[in-house]
Amino acid sequence: MRMGELDQRITVLAPVTAKNGLGEARASSWDAVTTVWAKHVPLSDGQRWRAGAVEQKADARFTVRYSPTMAAVDGTHRLTFDGTSWQITGVKPIGRRRWLELTAWRMSAA
Repeated sequence: MRMGELDQRITVLAPVTAKNGLGEARASSWDAVTTVWAKHVPLSDGQRWRAGAVEQKADARFTVRYSPTMAAVDGTHRLTFDGTSWQITGVKPIGRRRWLELTAWRMSAA
């Protein structure tokens, strides 16, 4: 991975929770945690097939530089990229505190 490959901006969002009428904590809104440079790689149909995904959805990997803030990201977070929201489904370190790979699927606009 080269720094020049990080050519897209993503914003990581954390849920702001509030209790609903039943007392359950639910995400009521999303706050921006950080905006970073990333490399965006759409997953091919072959990769999705091997992973057992059969539904129609857009999956992608986003590679970012390691930072303590980014290392705290997990599946409760979302990100925005190219005007759309993406649900983070996985975070994997690459190298020794050098890069992080975020796997995400694009959420519907509804």
